[in-house]
Amino acid sequence: MHKIFVVFLICTGKYALAIRIQNLPCFTDESQKDLEDARKELTTVDNYLEKTVEMLTEEFQKTLNIMKNQLVTMKTNVSKIVKKVETDLIVMEKDLEDLDSQLTFLSTTTELSQQSASDWETDNASDRNNFNQPNKQQKLSNFKTSRLCRDYGGYLVKIDNSTENEWLQSNRPSKSIGYWLGLTDLIEGEWRWSIDQSLATFKTWQSGYGSKGHTSNCVSFSGGRSTWFDTSCKIGYYYICERNFCKYFNFYQYVVAFFDIL
Repeated sequence: MHKIFVVFLICTGKYALAIRIQNLPCFTDESQKDLEDARKELTTVDNYLEKTVEMLTEEFQKTLNIMKNQLVTMKTNVSKIVKKVETDLIVMEKDLEDLDSQLTFLSTTTELSQQSASDWETDNASDRNNFNQPNKQQKLSNFKTSRLCRDYGGYLVKIDNSTENEWLQSNRPSKSIGYWLGLTDLIEGEWRWSIDQSLATFKTWQSGYGSKGHTSNCVSFSGGRSTWFDTSCKIGYYYICERNFCKYFNFYQYVVAFFDIL
């Protein structure tokens, strides 16, 4: 066994005391081996902990990225849902406006259809029966006014000659705006009266009108004139209804005969 001598010097004033301690044992080979093994174990543990920390950090980063992506996806989906809801609300608002417009139209139709026969005027200068140009009119499309005239028990006016045309011009309540007539050209240039689909033999076009193309298929009185002009059927104008039961009778007889032929 090796011995180590350790000398401690204790200084006290003028004297120094030397103390020798001997017989301290050195590390044995076995102890040295144990120490090396312990160091290796510590190194192994340290490496394991380092790898574990790296692995946990990597897993945490992956999880964090996944959560971020999910958050972005959720945000995008929420934005889409919000946008769809906003679009649906706009559509619903438009539907409500259309419904309100239809209710107003139906209310007007009901009010007008309840007017008495005294509301109709008679043109004694022609063989036609009654005409109606209500003072309390809305400016409506050609299609809506056609329906209103049917609710009256009549149809949009058919004008066969200049006498009728001048009488209607002079008796209409407003001279500053157009009035719908029952004349259309669903086949371009072929002007027919909607009540019986007969070709118009009398026409009095305002200069430059009568052939405005496929977007101008309905006819109105010119404002302040007795001439006519073709325009879009969707525009709002006043209207003139006509009621002639003899004409209706002949028309329906014609329809029945037509179907009998078929």
